[in-house]
Amino acid sequence: MKNYRRALPPLDYLLFFEAVARHQNFTRAAEELNVSQAAVSKRVKVLEEWLGMTLVNRSGRNLSLTRNGQVLAANSGEALDFLHSCLQQLRRTSSSGRLSLAANVAVSQFWLTPRINEYLLGQDAAPVTLTSSDKDADLFALEADALIYYGKEIPDGWEGSLLFEEIWTPIAAPEMARQTASLETATLLDFDKLTPKWVNWGDFAALSGDPQIERANKVNLGSYGSTLDTAIRGRGIALGCPDVLHFEIEAGRLVALSDYQLKTGRSYFVIWRTGLLSEQTRSLLSEVAIPL
Repeated sequence: MKNYRRALPPLDYLLFFEAVARHQNFTRAAEELNVSQAAVSKRVKVLEEWLGMTLVNRSGRNLSLTRNGQVLAANSGEALDFLHSCLQQLRRTSSSGRLSLAANVAVSQFWLTPRINEYLLGQDAAPVTLTSSDKDADLFALEADALIYYGKEIPDGWEGSLLFEEIWTPIAAPEMARQTASLETATLLDFDKLTPKWVNWGDFAALSGDPQIERANKVNLGSYGSTLDTAIRGRGIALGCPDVLHFEIEAGRLVALSDYQLKTGRSYFVIWRTGLLSEQTRSLLSEVAIPL
């Protein structure tokens, strides 16, 4: 078992030495540490005695690090930086809390993840966890702070806020969209419905009454996510909700074929259990660009 108290010198010895090594000057190190120059010099001297080696060459007002001093300066600086980063992260977690979110797989990948990543790139970001499931029952069973839910209305026992209306439209990579004169001659990327709420090409054809879609070649890729990935690669036309795919469309990876649109009467909501939205969660949702 390691005994750091015996194996390491007092932390303030290393702090004082690191400042001296960085500034190459006792006076500037003392100003940074808000102590006297004599106190800095004494701490470094005691550290040298503790180690049994010279760390600093002193010549009048000039100083330089010995080879041993250079090695210790590099490693102690890195160790202190790591310790500082760890403590800052702990403080942020304690003061800012954390945010737990959940949504279906497509919303998680294409709508939530870009927002979360953008937030995490900022300073002092709180930890964010995201759980994905295509089954509403699984999402409702979670202890998440908030869910992204889509349906005709907010379910009983929950409160929430409308995000956007669900509108399905064919989507494709830009080049595929330019080459497609008619959906009847296109390859439509289809998927298996895991819930009656989902809309695949069969539903789209029936609800829109468009015979072109009924006659078109459809390839079942199994999962909805696979249809989107394949569409992005320019291999066919998928179905999607432009608001969900906002970042892909904005980046130019997908375009919506707006001549064909289907409103389902459903919408996307951010929801939370009744009475359980804390001010901290409300603030974090806003920071992650989820409007309430």
